[in-house]
Amino acid sequence: GPQMVVEKVVPQEIQVGKPTTFDIKVVNRGNVTAYDVRVKDEIPYGTRLLSTKPAGQSIQGGVIWELGHFEPGEEKFVEVRLMPETEGEVGSVASVIFATRASARTLATRPLLKIDASSVGQVMIGDQIQVDITVANLGSGIARDVVLFETLPGELRHPAGADLEFAVGDLAPKESRKINLVMTAARAGVVKNVLSARGEGSLSAEANFEFEIIAPQLSVAISGPRRRYLERQATYTVKVANPGTAAAEDIELVSRLPRAMQFVSANNAGHYDASTHAVYWSLQELPEGEQGQVQLVTLPTEAGDHTLRVESTARGELSDSSEETVRVEGLSALFFEVVDLEDPVEVGRDTAYEIRVLNQGTKVARNIIVAALLPDDLKPLSTEGPTQGSIQGNQVVFQPLPRLAPKADTTFTVRAQGVHPGDQRGQVQIQSDDLKTPVTKEESTKVYSDR
Repeated sequence: GPQMVVEKVVPQEIQVGKPTTFDIKVVNRGNVTAYDVRVKDEIPYGTRLLSTKPAGQSIQGGVIWELGHFEPGEEKFVEVRLMPETEGEVGSVASVIFATRASARTLATRPLLKIDASSVGQVMIGDQIQVDITVANLGSGIARDVVLFETLPGELRHPAGADLEFAVGDLAPKESRKINLVMTAARAGVVKNVLSARGEGSLSAEANFEFEIIAPQLSVAISGPRRRYLERQATYTVKVANPGTAAAEDIELVSRLPRAMQFVSANNAGHYDASTHAVYWSLQELPEGEQGQVQLVTLPTEAGDHTLRVESTARGELSDSSEETVRVEGLSALFFEVVDLEDPVEVGRDTAYEIRVLNQGTKVARNIIVAALLPDDLKPLSTEGPTQGSIQGNQVVFQPLPRLAPKADTTFTVRAQGVHPGDQRGQVQIQSDDLKTPVTKEESTKVYSDR
């Protein structure tokens, strides 16, 4: 630092009434500059100040000089002219005040982080995605303790989890470092990914990039009659669609038949496997947004509620299924015929009307009622049949037959006597629980007389 020295030279002896001069020497013997040097000198007791050189500033009891700065080795002089006024020893004290300065130079730098990520574009679901990430320091200073952060969106998977950190370390100015991030495409959709990097001193950077994960999808459905009668063929349409964003490949379509339905036929090379009671179709590819359909013909063989199930699978563990419940019902279909066993018949002689009833349907016919109305010239005599018949005048009514199984038949008989000659026409009606409106048939019998 600076080293200021003050030297004061005075005469060995002065006389009262005779002006004298005191000299002050100020020297910087240090090795750096001294600033704001100020010299103060007190006026000795018994003297009077006459003048100074250079001119100083008078203060109470003394004088002050502002001498500026002193370079190393520089010296300056101050002269004080006094008038002694009293005898005795005269003492004088001079002092110096200065300031020293220390200076240094440094370089202010600014690190600047930047993140770049490679473009991915479109990827297929299930595939691995490699993103090349570059973390660079574009600034003028060292970026210290840089860490890269990645929070995976729901469409992506990584073995280490969703919150990832990569220690980049220190990056010198213009230095960069590459990181390869490998992830798995787990769900279809547009992926919005955010990468961020942070370093010491609130240093940060962020980068966004988007890409699309495409995936095929399968959607199957079956449509057709939800209600069918026994032994009546039913045609069903099986549809398979791809509402996804990529083509579905190696598609297998299967329709599983319930035990109560027989396979009849299938189009588009559908193959029936008796061991699994199922029909199989294959399709090599189904483009995105497209759909296909096949047809299946079945024959219900048992009444009840039965479930048709369709399933579809494709490459990439794609699958879908659909079910349709079909109510199968039987249908009773009564057929009857009336035959007169004696025709023609002589007046006073008997004939018989045989009424044969057949259930041609697939359902039990219940509460079958048979009634006959004979003309006045035919007199009913008696009845035979599975139920008892009653005769009221020319009308014959049988008690209801509780049930008649499918394909079964039964016979009701009405015996009558010819009363008057002529073409006599008898009417027979039949009805049941399923046949609410009676069905009527006529049978003509010729009654003659030889008299």
